[in-house]
Amino acid sequence: MKKYIIAIALSLAGLHGAKAQEVRQGFETVPLDSGEVINGSKGEKSFDIWGAVPGYVLKMPMQYDTSWGGYWSGGWAISRKIDGSTGPSDFSKHLYCAKPGYGAESFYQGQHYGKTFAVGMNGAYWLQKSVANEGVLSFYVTNSTYAYNSMKNGDNFAKKFGGASGNDADSFVLNIKFFVDTQWVANKKVVLADYRFSDNSKDYILDSWQIVNPPTYFPEGFVDSISFELESSDNGQFGMNTPGFFCVDWIVCGHWLGVKNQAMTTAQIFPNPAKDMLKMQCGSPISAVEVVNSLGQSMNVKNVSGLGAQTVNLNVANLANGTYWIKAQTQQGLVSTTFVKQ
Repeated sequence: MKKYIIAIALSLAGLHGAKAQEVRQGFETVPLDSGEVINGSKGEKSFDIWGAVPGYVLKMPMQYDTSWGGYWSGGWAISRKIDGSTGPSDFSKHLYCAKPGYGAESFYQGQHYGKTFAVGMNGAYWLQKSVANEGVLSFYVTNSTYAYNSMKNGDNFAKKFGGASGNDADSFVLNIKFFVDTQWVANKKVVLADYRFSDNSKDYILDSWQIVNPPTYFPEGFVDSISFELESSDNGQFGMNTPGFFCVDWIVCGHWLGVKNQAMTTAQIFPNPAKDMLKMQCGSPISAVEVVNSLGQSMNVKNVSGLGAQTVNLNVANLANGTYWIKAQTQQGLVSTTFVKQ
């Protein structure tokens, strides 16, 4: 049995007096040829990411069933299959492909150089052997090509999102749950497809990489496991009809000094989704705010009021529809959360 343990780009960075040691896992150095996949068929039980701090490891379990000729039956697969083409839903061709057609690594010199990523099956999870202040700081998610084309066009098992009229209120959501000592303490949702708008022109299926910044610390302790559960509006007698797959890339594991104090500052936003005005409330006075899109680009948000107080108001009417990150600098550190612009 082979073990794939890859540590990439160890770095030191400063954030408001706190220093971080990071390992960035983009899967690019995994020994795979073009079109190859690691899915447990050769006895692999997990893909392991070792952190910058001794004793930390993030395990991505793989399940492979040897019956009926063998098949990937759960957990994660590491893929180097690049095909983001739109067309008929094709299990054999597109199961291990990410819809963007490339990995989440940065756009450099006119091309996307990421060619390897992880594919998750509904119910996949991560296990962390944690040490103090060590955990997953961020990662990117997107649709698999298989799920995208199924929602876009429909297939023998799943409906075309929106239905024949385009008015069906369909959705496909990745629910990410965080646990401390088996106790569920928080969750984040990434909307992979949304046809619930009254204006059909706003309907979308995610076809780009979207960043997720998970919480690290709770009063109960540090996060030691993360689960990924898919929810679809298209369900039948045997459960979800939409193909239960998604993709993950560019996982950043790190060790933040003072993270406990910083994480105690939380943010609330409302309404969410928002159309014109958005209110953000923190437990500490807010000195600055920034809105960032799914590509990490800073957006021009006008008419920000209330800076210096614990509640600020933002006019987001000029933003295009989609999911955004809002970051706030407070007296206790930097906090962030997501909102949907309708």
